[in-house]
Amino acid sequence: MNKYNIFNTEIDSIDLKCLVVSKGVKVAKEVYKKFTKANRLGINPLMCNCMILSDGTIVQLTDMGFHLKYLTGILSWDNLKLLKYASELETPFSLKIFDSKPALYYKDIFLDFVSFPPKSDFYFQKTSLGLPFIGNAVLQGVDWVAFQCLWPCEYAFAGKPCEFCFSGGYFETLARKKKPLPKPVNPADMTEIVKYAVENV
Repeated sequence: MNKYNIFNTEIDSIDLKCLVVSKGVKVAKEVYKKFTKANRLGINPLMCNCMILSDGTIVQLTDMGFHLKYLTGILSWDNLKLLKYASELETPFSLKIFDSKPALYYKDIFLDFVSFPPKSDFYFQKTSLGLPFIGNAVLQGVDWVAFQCLWPCEYAFAGKPCEFCFSGGYFETLARKKKPLPKPVNPADMTEIVKYAVENV
């Protein structure tokens, strides 16, 4: 397990993973340009990106640059109060290119080289019933398939979605506007999606 020095304190890969997941990362555009073609990495938040530390530890990669851009794009007089949350979206972690490789930084301090899972066409698939994989299922890390909506999310509907959950934020918006909510994924579609992931990813 790798060791890192942050806050003048030695931490291990799991500590770093927890910090990165809780704070998010600002991903440089150059990282997407250079590594998207051959890796499972995309700007679409529904793709649930991840990165792999040099010791193999898998870390969810929430691009706070995207979240900040989204927030400033939706500001209006009606939701100006959201400005107070912008500072909470700042992160000391960034992903840049160093020596032609993706590198994780804490502020200006190099922490580790990272890699990404190999490219997959998972998110371009539809089930035989026509349900698109993207927006309904995500690959988390390299061993997990998760579903955004197997049942209604009561937290999102009550106005309290998980902090980095794009789907939860979307469901909350629909509920607030009294619009119909997405139907949960049915068992046949779920089975087909899982089978595809096991056999092809």
